[in-house]
Amino acid sequence: MGKITARPSASGSIREQQGFSLLEVAILAVLLLVAIGGLSGAVLSSLRLSRSSEESTQADEATRALAARMQTSAFADLFRLYDANPANDPVGTAPGMHFDVRGLTPRSDDADGRVGRIVFPIVDVGGGAQSLRENVEDARLGMANGGRDLNSDAFVDGADHSGDYTILPARLIVEWTGAGGDRSYELDLLLVP
Repeated sequence: MGKITARPSASGSIREQQGFSLLEVAILAVLLLVAIGGLSGAVLSSLRLSRSSEESTQADEATRALAARMQTSAFADLFRLYDANPANDPVGTAPGMHFDVRGLTPRSDDADGRVGRIVFPIVDVGGGAQSLRENVEDARLGMANGGRDLNSDAFVDGADHSGDYTILPARLIVEWTGAGGDRSYELDLLLVP
């Protein structure tokens, strides 16, 4: 019998004909794991971003729906309906200044456990009562440089205008803990009759 010897073929060496070495397989496995890790990180990041976007949409839709409800309420009752004082509610129980948004989780430090609140240019006068004031400084509510004339008498003063306002600035705020951590959304309004 003759002796069998391995010779390189025309297409390559003996090693190529025998397949991959254990080292090559290990390197390929590591590279594959790195690629899969990067891809899964990108997928998780995309899912988190998608959830954050969905939460922002929920906050936007809820505040716009509340703004629409406020605009259909009797204008003279708006402040009393949506302030923090239940004692001045025009008819029984009013919605008040806090509201919920379905699908959003209140922040852990939120005292009332509700994600939404309505802010007016007010001063707390004690006992849960609030005074709607013209001399509150809030540029986003259009009340910079000394305030804004809320009752159209051509003067800005420090009196309570909760019974005689002709314009009513308001800010709807939603604060929640979501996929991207603590988030917030705000909508500024100028309500008129």
